[in-house]
Amino acid sequence: MSQPALYQVLGLYGYRVSRVERVDKVAMFHLTPQPHRLCCSACGSRDVVHRGQKERQLRHVPIGSACTWLVITIPRVACRDCGLVRQISLGLAESRVTYTRAFERYVLELCQRTTIQDVAQHLGIGWDTVKDIQKCHLQKHYGNPPLKQVRRIGIDEICIGGGHRYVTIVLDWDSGAILFVGEGKSAKSLDPFWRRVRAARAKILAVAMDMSAAYQLAVHENLPEAVIVFDHFHVIKLYNEKLTELRRQLYREATSDRERKVLKGTRWLLLKNAENLDPLKGEPPGPTQTNCL
Repeated sequence: MSQPALYQVLGLYGYRVSRVERVDKVAMFHLTPQPHRLCCSACGSRDVVHRGQKERQLRHVPIGSACTWLVITIPRVACRDCGLVRQISLGLAESRVTYTRAFERYVLELCQRTTIQDVAQHLGIGWDTVKDIQKCHLQKHYGNPPLKQVRRIGIDEICIGGGHRYVTIVLDWDSGAILFVGEGKSAKSLDPFWRRVRAARAKILAVAMDMSAAYQLAVHENLPEAVIVFDHFHVIKLYNEKLTELRRQLYREATSDRERKVLKGTRWLLLKNAENLDPLKGEPPGPTQTNCL
């Protein structure tokens, strides 16, 4: 295959293919950087002096059924302008990874159509590599969503994994997007989010949360003009707890067996909606049923 064809198929711009090796279903492309890439990766100066080289192998997009690897000879250069000695900028891949950007895009495209395990088996790589590519992509594009237009948020904690590990999640109440995830369930876990809110100058109008005193204090300190709304679940839960406590108190204060019999077993009756009451089970009819009678 000619050099221009290799550049078009593999996207090897800025590199020269010195030789190609093929062993079974593995193709090894040995690359050397072209002269215009020999510059300082810090300041971009071309006034550099060679200080050795290093070889790096990167997984690339497969060609048919053949697994493709790029073996790149990376020079180390000393910059006469800034005085640093470092490798030249690779361009084809991020630092500290074993695959190219083109391979990363290929994996992400496959993940949209099949499972992580299937992608790993198809490409002959570990599932953790596929997972890392997905995590890096999500962190890069969705790690810090913009807060400028956010007006209503929700704050809650969830338990993940074992050992009672909690994280605090902040949601955009209008779009449902996750805006922030912090370790723990204390007020301090929200400190990085408040810094982002101040930097974006977001005008948050309302905050939905449970009745945690720590979250209430954090919102009052950082969003003094925002309205705090307690979510429906925790309001009903608190109401049910108070109702159960009242029923038990009345049962203890009852002086006769008849009074205790009336109160005993009425917990679920009190917690039911009126339209769900069943007269066949001895439950009094709801307002709608009474009107019909």
